[in-house]
Amino acid sequence: MDKDYNLNKDEKVNTKKGLSLIVRHFKPYLYTLILISFALLASNILGVVLIPKLVQRAIDIDIANKDIDGLLNTVTIALFVLIFTAIANYIRVRTTGILSQKVLFNIRAEIFKKIQELPTQFVSDNQTGDIIQRLTGNVDGLNKFFSEGLVRLMNITFMMITVLVTIFLLDWRIALISLLSTTTVFLFLLFQGKFLEKPIKQALDKEGMVSAKVQESLDGFLPIQSSNQQGNWSKQLETLTKSYYKTSKRVSAISASADTFITMMSILSVGTTLLYSLHLMSAGIVTLGMVVLFNAYSRQLFSGLNKISYIWQNIKTGLASASRLSEILELENNIFSPKKAYSPKEIKGEIEFRDVDFGYNSNDVVLKDINFVAYPGKTIAIVGPTGGGKTTFVNLIARLYDVKSGKILVDGTDVKDWDLDTLRKGIGYLIQDTFLFEDSILNNLRYDNPRVTEQEALDMFKFLGVSPFIKSLSKGLHTKIGSDGDGLSSGQRQIIALARILLRDPKILVLDEATARIDTKSEKLLQVAIEKAIEGKTTFVIAHRLSTIFNANHIILIKDNTILEQGNHKQLIEQKGFYYEMYSKFAGD
Repeated sequence: MDKDYNLNKDEKVNTKKGLSLIVRHFKPYLYTLILISFALLASNILGVVLIPKLVQRAIDIDIANKDIDGLLNTVTIALFVLIFTAIANYIRVRTTGILSQKVLFNIRAEIFKKIQELPTQFVSDNQTGDIIQRLTGNVDGLNKFFSEGLVRLMNITFMMITVLVTIFLLDWRIALISLLSTTTVFLFLLFQGKFLEKPIKQALDKEGMVSAKVQESLDGFLPIQSSNQQGNWSKQLETLTKSYYKTSKRVSAISASADTFITMMSILSVGTTLLYSLHLMSAGIVTLGMVVLFNAYSRQLFSGLNKISYIWQNIKTGLASASRLSEILELENNIFSPKKAYSPKEIKGEIEFRDVDFGYNSNDVVLKDINFVAYPGKTIAIVGPTGGGKTTFVNLIARLYDVKSGKILVDGTDVKDWDLDTLRKGIGYLIQDTFLFEDSILNNLRYDNPRVTEQEALDMFKFLGVSPFIKSLSKGLHTKIGSDGDGLSSGQRQIIALARILLRDPKILVLDEATARIDTKSEKLLQVAIEKAIEGKTTFVIAHRLSTIFNANHIILIKDNTILEQGNHKQLIEQKGFYYEMYSKFAGD
């Protein structure tokens, strides 16, 4: 069954999955959350409830009775309350900061680990920039959710509960005014939140598309510059950026509607509270201090609510970010080792394709009706028009993808029954765009084989006949190379990559256009190294240049997604088919 790894197929925010991700990562820190809740409750009781109450006492008792000593006592108590409030706030801010960073670290690590476990198709189905955006931008969205959304919402919630309870204890009629207005605001925000979900998700998706386009332009910087296509790429990025801007503007417009509504409700509620409390004072029911107290509480309520639209947007963005991250975590790898996996001590290198059909999705046909046997130690050249499926053919051997139908056997055992680690360690890939790390040459050689010694590395370069290359470097094996091998020629990079492969002694070797992008001098040097490298190994050579495959034991010509012709060079020339036409053009050139 085909597996879809496309992350951008759903435009809706899955709030349930986003919340599930957040809750799961906060669960281990339940006691820390309780501490934060106590700190929030303490700071609200002390700073929001007691301070206005002390002001009311100062007005109604100390000032009314002209009690200077009493007023000084009240002020002293207020100072201590403020100090304890500051301590509670410090505990809350510090603990929240540490907790949020722990949770973010765990989420980022889990996402990265998941990406490493997913099959090659995941990268094929998604843009690199969008994946990076999820690991960076969406994790940052979660950071805002924790620091500027969730905790502030908790703070406002604690504040509103303590204030409303206090007002109810003082006068239920004033409390009803505050309760009615705050309930109206919350209902509006819930209603508004529904309208925010889709544009926020679209904005995050489009931000990922912008990131992907920037990543693509940097990866192709040299060809873009050399072909003078900067203007074209700038227009493409401008189009994406404008689309992102329009969606973000819509999010801002919807969020701004809450500010207007809350301001209107604030004026209405505070004004009504003031007028009604003054009426109660004129009737002798409450004192002046109580009027000041009611209005202080009413302002406290709406000072929090005035910030809530910004907080609400951060919460919605955080949930959308969590939803986008959960989309990665819910993906399942459809390529894995069976429970009783076949794991021999050594691979012989016999490979057989039996009635193999393959496509990246159900409607796609890349290879069909492939039947072929490669015997151990033989060299097989794969030729054919561009896009015919040559690289896919060899990728199926290492089970980077699974076949739709048919079987691929290595040493007589279906690759689906092999232990993946054992199978892939027995196969070495040398591709045209080889990747080297920003490190020393020796550490690059140790990448997948950490036990390699300096002597073993030197012996390998000697075996390949390229020792002069290493000796020409100022620090030899300890020479640092730049990102992706910068500072070395393409031929030198390929030689290092080939040595890295051979040091783990794979029995199957795949050379995919290994000499396609190097100069003639480097090609000759690399060709000599390759000739030594393939001795005793089952080797697949993919090349456009026919000069590299004449001496192969067997040649497979893939055209129209199937094997059109196969045999050695002499046999294919005698057939006077498509291979003969290709060779005639090559010889004519």
